[in-house]
Parts: sequence; structure tokens; C-alpha cells
Amino acid sequence: MDNIQGDKNHMMKKLIAEFYGTFILLFVGVGSIVYGLASNLLGVAVAFGMGVAIAIFSLGHISGAHFNPAVSLGMLIAKRLSVKEFFGYVVAQIFGGILAVLVFLITKPIDAFVTLGENGFALPTTVWIVLLFETILTFILVFTILTTSKKANLESFMALIVGVTLIGLILVGGPVSGASLNPVRSLAPALFAGSDALAQVWVYLVAPLLGGALAGMIHRFKEV
Repeated sequence: MDNIQGDKNHMMKKLIAEFYGTFILLFVGVGSIVYGLASNLLGVAVAFGMGVAIAIFSLGHISGAHFNPAVSLGMLIAKRLSVKEFFGYVVAQIFGGILAVLVFLITKPIDAFVTLGENGFALPTTVWIVLLFETILTFILVFTILTTSKKANLESFMALIVGVTLIGLILVGGPVSGASLNPVRSLAPALFAGSDALAQVWVYLVAPLLGGALAGMIHRFKEV
């Protein structure tokens, strides 16, 4: 009985860590757009990189620092996360992202918003190009996380590695697809931003999950 209670408490700590870590990621990253602190792509990329680094450094030892359903899916396919943990993580991540957007809405007058940081096609491009770009970007991110998180000598550098990787990928993908790489990062703002964002959000749900799944499959094959 004590073991069951202990397992429940441990799982709850993981879910809280994923909730709070995703909140940090969106609050810092998307917040840099919402409040106008980052006026260019480099500023936004650095904000997201710093946000994920802060979250990993402070919470990674508790949950493994996913903060992204695509990462959790990759971990599931790589057999490093159970099905129960996967669904729990994703729910926690979604609510963490929504809370960040609610904070934006509460702390800034609604008529003062130019954007809620929602993703959209940054160039006159096709949906297929965006799908391809988001899949590739997310694959690189998730594969990097899967590979480096298994190496004990790199564990203390995970926050830096993932943060720098995310900065680079956003700089590359931002002008083409908006560089979401995270379904929650796109879904949470879109829920409050209106019909245009919701009409495109499916791309930013499907492509990152596909990229995460591919990373998980290749990593699992590589480890066999």
C-alpha cells in the first residue's frame, strides 16, 4: 500500500513539474512576443532558448524535462516513457501552456494585444512546406534530446544543449513556418487568438508530433 501511495506521489510530482515547466517555457518565450520585448527573430529565439533552459535546469531532475508533447511522444516510442505517463504529461503540458496565455490576458488589456504569440505561416508558402519544415525541425530537437539525455557525461549540460539547439532551430525555421516545434506552444495561444489561428493550428499539432515520433523510432532502432 505504501508503495502504491509512493508511486502516486512520485507521478504527481512529475506532472506538476511538466505543468510548471511548460508554463515557464511559454511565459518566457511567447511572453517575449506578447509584451513586445523581443522585436526580432533573434530576440524571440533567445527567449525560447532561455525559457527551456530555465525549465530544464530547475525541473529536469523531477520529470525528465519534456515540456512538449512531441518530446513525450518520442520518449514513448523510444520506450523511455509509459503510456500512462505519456497521457499524464501531455495533459499537464496543455494546462501549463493555457495558464501562461491566461496570465497574458489578465495582465494586459485585451485591446492592447497585437498578438498572443500564435503561430502562422511567416512567408507566402504552402501548407506542405510548413508541414515538412516543422517535422524536420522537431525531429532534430527531439532526437537531440533523446540522444544527449542518455549520456551521463552530458546530463549537467542538458539545459545548455537544448536551449542552444532550440535557438538555432527557431532562427532557421522562423522565417518559413514560425518554428513552433511544440504542439502546446501553438495550441494554447490559438485557443484564445481566434479563427485564423485555429484554422492553421492543426499543422502545428500534426508536424511536431510526426517529427517527435520519427525521432523516437530512429533512436529506438539505433539503440537496438
